[in-house]
Amino acid sequence: MTGKSKGVDVVILGAGGLAREAYWVFRDSNKTTARKWNVIGFIDDNRANFGKNLCGITVLGDFGWLKKANIRELKVVCAVGSPRAKRHMVERATQLGLEFCTVIHPSAQMSEYVSVGSGAVVTAGCILTTQVRVGNHVFLNLDTTVGHDVVIENFVNVAPGCHISGTVTLREGTDLGTGAVVLQGITVGQWSTVGAGAVVIEDVPPNAVVAGVPAKVIRYNEADE
Repeated sequence: MTGKSKGVDVVILGAGGLAREAYWVFRDSNKTTARKWNVIGFIDDNRANFGKNLCGITVLGDFGWLKKANIRELKVVCAVGSPRAKRHMVERATQLGLEFCTVIHPSAQMSEYVSVGSGAVVTAGCILTTQVRVGNHVFLNLDTTVGHDVVIENFVNVAPGCHISGTVTLREGTDLGTGAVVLQGITVGQWSTVGAGAVVIEDVPPNAVVAGVPAKVIRYNEADE
């Protein structure tokens, strides 16, 4: 690594908008916490992006770059929007022996009774109340609210402005669109998608795509293996 900056060296997996948003969380976190993050670049499989400067840091290359890095001095976080793509990238990084970090924006509000898993990103303005469990590699985007006794499983993606009421369960790989609302006690099945602005008033089956007010199943995703 560079050897010039104190703190934890981090590489962000992905180089799209979500990755740049994650970088912002790291930068703002550095302003308020003793533990400093030294984000050294992005990883992207698209060779056309190699060497590009994004928000002042570089697209370092693809996973080949990681294979050559000193993994004992490096942590990663995956910031891609698709839960399935995220799981695939996480599996590749895990096979390389990389360790994941968790980053929470200083403006996020959480009680002491919230747990946040490895590789998760909690962005600005989020509110998580009490007895909330956030799994590994979850991305909670801007101004999301999470009520009491909510369980958010691994690889869930929550877009900006979502409202998740108490005792909701979001199963693995759930993808909530911008402004979606999930009412109290609902379970959203694994690898399901909730459309932007939808209001979910009943349980969602696995692999379903729901939309509307109230949300209805409009089709099914291909079953995840």
